[in-house]
Amino acid sequence: MKPTLFNVLIVYSQDLADSASSNSPSVVVPFNSRSKSEGYNDVYGYFMNVCRKNTVKVAFTTSADIIGAGLCRSYWVYTKNVWIKVKEHGYAELIFDKFLPTTHTLIQKRDLLFSSERVKSFSNPYIHTLFFDKQKTYMKLKNFTIPTVAVADHTMKSVSAACSSLRTLMKLHPHTQDFSTDIIMKDRFGACGNDIYKFEKNQENKMRAVLQKNTKKSFIIQPFTQFDKGYRYNNTLVSADIRLIYLKGKIVQTYVRMAKKESFLCNEHQGGLLKYITQRDVPRSVMAQAKNIIKTLNRNSSLFALDFVISNDGNPYLIEGNAEPGLDWNPFIQKNIDKSKEFIRIIVRELARLVNISKAPVQTQTRTWVSEWYNGLTR
Repeated sequence: MKPTLFNVLIVYSQDLADSASSNSPSVVVPFNSRSKSEGYNDVYGYFMNVCRKNTVKVAFTTSADIIGAGLCRSYWVYTKNVWIKVKEHGYAELIFDKFLPTTHTLIQKRDLLFSSERVKSFSNPYIHTLFFDKQKTYMKLKNFTIPTVAVADHTMKSVSAACSSLRTLMKLHPHTQDFSTDIIMKDRFGACGNDIYKFEKNQENKMRAVLQKNTKKSFIIQPFTQFDKGYRYNNTLVSADIRLIYLKGKIVQTYVRMAKKESFLCNEHQGGLLKYITQRDVPRSVMAQAKNIIKTLNRNSSLFALDFVISNDGNPYLIEGNAEPGLDWNPFIQKNIDKSKEFIRIIVRELARLVNISKAPVQTQTRTWVSEWYNGLTR
């Protein structure tokens, strides 16, 4: 049986979403109803409804289902507001990928998914690779970001060497007063504010202890940036980061995420409060820094986000780039729901443009090539 052809496949990490090939009677939606990711069922249900309204033929699958370039063994569809498992092969040449190659298995799956030149990612490959690796981000954009050093391995020798290198970078930095003596350690390939640690005393021993508990992860270290008095929201100084989301070289959304009291973590997944702001509300220093970064990247066709903090002395720093900014929303704040849905509609319009829906939802040439390739694969 030949695969069903789609314009777009949404591919999520198998660590967060369930495969449509599951025979478990409890798997009735892609995201487990008892997990922290449950809300994504509504988010991607809305995403797929918007695709349908824009004549984009779309299916949802997971990295576990990838069996070839653009090919999955099973997929989910969303019909009449109900998720349905389809245990048949699906294929698309445009991938809206939402999984990071954080393990050897996921690296293999991603390589397989894009093993044909015909299969393209909605994310720009260069931006994806650059922002996935925090050390690479620093090496490319060191003039705009916080001093960053990779910890080579999980030994005390590597920890000491990394701390020594960080001290050297800080001495050479033009604004050393922006940083305290505290050290931040982050998962080099992490996301959503997970696996971020702050060390004040006995730093090297505590860092080593974390490394021993996370032997399969790589880490980078940075000086802690003092930013609790650098940004003013509603006339109140707060610890906050500012996110600018770009598509095709233009800002499409802006918001701030404010850490809860006594915390420096601003991400919503770590308890931060998200508030949408206008471009006029973004400090000029951040806009100027962002403009310089965009010029350096020179990838105007991409979707990505830039996250900034402002030090207490008023200096802006890029803290992270994100090639796959999140689509989730806080179900208790209507404005956040509305703005997230607006963002999804912006993305789907771009997807519709890329697949040229109005002219050929599934082109004859593609159909012929897939049939020949698939027949060879299944012989």
